[in-house]
Amino acid sequence: MDIYNYALQFEKDGEAFYRTSAASLKDPHLSDILLFLAGEEHRHYELLERLKKGDAERPSSIFVSDVTNVFSRMTAKNESFIDPKDTVSGILTKAMAIEEESIRYYDKAGREVAEPKAKNLLRALKRQEEAHYSLLSSIIEYYETPNLWMEQAEFHNIRDY
Repeated sequence: MDIYNYALQFEKDGEAFYRTSAASLKDPHLSDILLFLAGEEHRHYELLERLKKGDAERPSSIFVSDVTNVFSRMTAKNESFIDPKDTVSGILTKAMAIEEESIRYYDKAGREVAEPKAKNLLRALKRQEEAHYSLLSSIIEYYETPNLWMEQAEFHNIRDY
């Protein structure tokens, strides 16, 4: 399997995981975040398809503002996640493992490919997956200590990309 087909399958699997996980949750806030991540993986898939055909472009996203809005709405309504901690932790831990594998793959593929457009796209995808990983890590932290997290976080560890 070439790097494109592997990456395409990886993004398709990630999207399916996020959509299935979102559907299994009762919490609309967490479901929104997981559906957002599913959309991100779908956009990555489309970018990789175009790259495979020779048309590469830098991925764009409104990632941080979308996620910040979810937490802002929760804070304004004094809400927190409602699904059981073990369910949320299990999904988020699995999602972090998926993102971590993506990061490693895009890093390796970006070093191996010679074509500059492909190299740039793979680097950009790696940065986006790193941002997804940071988001998931922040959600776990928020879930475990919401009041402390909201006082200190301000999404300090999630970079725009």
